[in-house]
Amino acid sequence: MAAAWSWRGSLSRRRSHSPLIMLNGSLMVMLSLLLLWHQSVPVAGRRQIANSQEVSKDYDNLAGKTNKSSTLTTNSSSTATDLADGAADDDDNKPDVPESNNTKPYWKYPRKMSSLQTRPSGSLLALTCHALGNPEPNITWYRNGTSEWSRSYGNIKRNRWTQTMEDLVPDDSGNYTCKACNSLGCIRHDTQVIVSDRVNHRPILINAPANLTLVINGSGHMYCKYLSDLTSKKAWIFVPCQGMTNCSNNRTVMGYDQDRLEFVNVTREQEGWYTCIESNSLGQTNSTAYLRVVRSLHLLEAGVAIERTNLMYIFIFGGLLFIIMCTSFVFYAVRKMKHEKLLKQRIETVHQWTKKVIIFKPEGGGDSSGSMDTMIMPVVRIQKQRTTVLQSGNEPAPFNEYEFPLDSNWELPRNQLVLGATLGEGAFGRVVMAEVNNAIVAVKMVKEGHTDDDIASLVREMEVMKIIGRHINIINLLGCCSQSGPLYVIVEYAPHGNLKDFLYSNRPYGRDQDRDSSQPPPSPPAHMITEKDLIKFAHQIARGMDYLASRRCIHRDLAARNVLVSDDYVLKIADFGLARDIQSTDYYRKNTNGRLPIKWMAPESLQEKFYDSKSDVWSYGILLWEIMTYGQQPYPTILSAEELYSYLMSGQRMEKPAKCSMNIYILMRQCWHFNADDRPPFTEIVEYMDKLLQAKEDYLDVDIANLDTPPSTSDEEEDETDNLQKWCNY
Repeated sequence: MAAAWSWRGSLSRRRSHSPLIMLNGSLMVMLSLLLLWHQSVPVAGRRQIANSQEVSKDYDNLAGKTNKSSTLTTNSSSTATDLADGAADDDDNKPDVPESNNTKPYWKYPRKMSSLQTRPSGSLLALTCHALGNPEPNITWYRNGTSEWSRSYGNIKRNRWTQTMEDLVPDDSGNYTCKACNSLGCIRHDTQVIVSDRVNHRPILINAPANLTLVINGSGHMYCKYLSDLTSKKAWIFVPCQGMTNCSNNRTVMGYDQDRLEFVNVTREQEGWYTCIESNSLGQTNSTAYLRVVRSLHLLEAGVAIERTNLMYIFIFGGLLFIIMCTSFVFYAVRKMKHEKLLKQRIETVHQWTKKVIIFKPEGGGDSSGSMDTMIMPVVRIQKQRTTVLQSGNEPAPFNEYEFPLDSNWELPRNQLVLGATLGEGAFGRVVMAEVNNAIVAVKMVKEGHTDDDIASLVREMEVMKIIGRHINIINLLGCCSQSGPLYVIVEYAPHGNLKDFLYSNRPYGRDQDRDSSQPPPSPPAHMITEKDLIKFAHQIARGMDYLASRRCIHRDLAARNVLVSDDYVLKIADFGLARDIQSTDYYRKNTNGRLPIKWMAPESLQEKFYDSKSDVWSYGILLWEIMTYGQQPYPTILSAEELYSYLMSGQRMEKPAKCSMNIYILMRQCWHFNADDRPPFTEIVEYMDKLLQAKEDYLDVDIANLDTPPSTSDEEEDETDNLQKWCNY
């Protein structure tokens, strides 16, 4: 192709320059043949030829002559012109590419890479370092010699070869270096970036001149400073005065291009107003100060005192007038706003932030029918989201802080629920009596001032009750109201309240009870509770906990306050707010801080925050002590968790209640084994309670105080006592 191009160029000039054209044509033909042969020779052969000095010289000479001949033929062929332009572009933008397969890094467009970049604040700067090489080089950007840097304002965007910085500020000034490296070497390019503030504005006052008072023949100065990005002129203008208001019409221009105006040995004629003026092409700015010249400073202080008194009266009068005007304006504005609110009858869009409650129910979890032997705890998360609500007229749009998922199996219409009196409340939640379809129920809800964790705990307790299923000795879930309003969890109603208050209000009054003889005797309790009733209470709680253990649920807060008394003295375990599942393991370890019932906690729970079904057995023993003492507080003299743990580590335990049989106290001590493996499971506790309730001997009357040691037993009772002592190690 090169040969044909040269031949056409030479043919057009054969008549006028035949010798020279023929020579150039011959050289071009030789060069074309040499290039074709060069492309066909393998790489190894080319390297051998390149090592020959004579062949290299001939190739260079021939290429030089060819360039001269091609210059002669440029005007005669459009194809030649295109090739020449392409060659020129390659020469300007990149160096020669080495012929070997692996090359060191080199810049593709070296002439386009500047060493200095000046930008005004707020502009955009893109630094490009396009490097080539084999293997392909990696680009690393440095600022002032370090590769770990960031901007004080704005972001940095980097692509393959370019680093872009938007909204430049003066802090972005510095020396930026791009370094391209591969396995054969590295190259680098430095660019100095200068970012300066620009002010396209008339002069801006920075330091205004201050009023000055000097004694005759005294000295002083006034200072005035402006900010101007354009070429500006400055001058001081003097207006003589005798007092601030008695001024002359004469003006004197002085102090050209001076920020500081000096006064030396001043006289009365120099008193007056001094104005500092600076102007540029966009306008001018001025600032004025007054120079007062006095004979003595004492006379000045007297005059200033009089002026201050007058100013004080003016200020008081002006303040009262201002307050009256503000009050009138506020009254008018409030009336106008109310009027506009009443007249506003259009639909408008209101954007509100709500919190979406997300419940992750694991696959294979139990259902409400209780068909599974295990339970997997649901995970509750609260996510903030923005919602759009439409409202019309002056009626406020309903606002729900939380959005709960709909469970059609448990959802009840909110209009069917009639709330009543409050049954009880804590720091963040409360329980209210309600009526649904002529049935009395209890409704659990959160109070005002609650947190997201309190909502999550209530939702988690509701989901746990769904999964656990129904049992006669636990509070069963009846439904919920979660849509278009606050969350209401509807559960069974226990008319007698919690077990602790029930026992305390119905405790017996015997002759051994200390009371003031001057006071009238208290009224008898509403319910006569016998020791057999107390054992029945403990038996029902054991059955409920045995059911929870079979569902692999740890209660963690078993106490008399969390057990409710329903009709016919049926006890129901409630408050699953601290309940946890143990699906994957047989225990639960608490990793966060929170409110914990320390006096009902086992030693391993106090020390290691470790919970399992055996730690619930310890809590059951404390609950049994509460039952036998009619709701008294356990460990009344112990106030902290550390003190309680030391007390238990020393082997000490609470003494047998005065009105408690030895059989029940032996069970308590079994539940209080320091070694958790020695505590009986709830299944054995239920069996043990069954035996006590089915025993033939009559139970002691609770009004008669028992001894601290077990009474003598008959031959029939010795066998049962011996069996109990076999699994009591105390």
